[in-house]
Amino acid sequence: MSAQNWYQDQLTNKNFLSPIGFVFLLEKSRKVSFLCQKASIPELNLGDVSVPTRGLVRVPLEGNIQYGDLTLDFIVDEDLRNYMEIHNWLRALGTPDNYGERTSWMMEHGDSKNLKNNRMAKTSDGTLQVLNNNNIANFDVVFEDMFPVSLSTLDFNVTNTDTDYLTASVTFKYLLYEIRNTNQRTRR
Repeated sequence: MSAQNWYQDQLTNKNFLSPIGFVFLLEKSRKVSFLCQKASIPELNLGDVSVPTRGLVRVPLEGNIQYGDLTLDFIVDEDLRNYMEIHNWLRALGTPDNYGERTSWMMEHGDSKNLKNNRMAKTSDGTLQVLNNNNIANFDVVFEDMFPVSLSTLDFNVTNTDTDYLTASVTFKYLLYEIRNTNQRTRR
């Protein structure tokens, strides 16, 4: 690159990314999506493999991508409808009281004809839609094959002096995520 073309590598958009400009969309839990208060793009790590060499220092080579967990915080509605969406999903994936509990959840959320090996019924894709400074979708972070692994407690406390509405956290595992342009539907 020559010194006279330095400006071509500079940012053309001088707006900064706002932490409050987002919408989270989760197909299997739309009520959680609506009241989502906090979401993050999880960390991304590249594992490594150390190759031993005879009498020399080990040689590090690149390994597999490791994705951090996705955690969402959401306001809990008065009837616990959004909390129960996640609660029932977790119970269906884990060890329910009886097999009928899992079967009924799978039939409601998947293909009732193919309950065996029906990964689609157990997982859901999710999208963190990040907005620009005009509150227009700028890019999407698409999470594939998400499933919940933990749901936080709900702490009731009569000693609170202000009305702080209850929030819950849900943590998801997923296959991978991709950052895509909203306009072109391609990776950034």
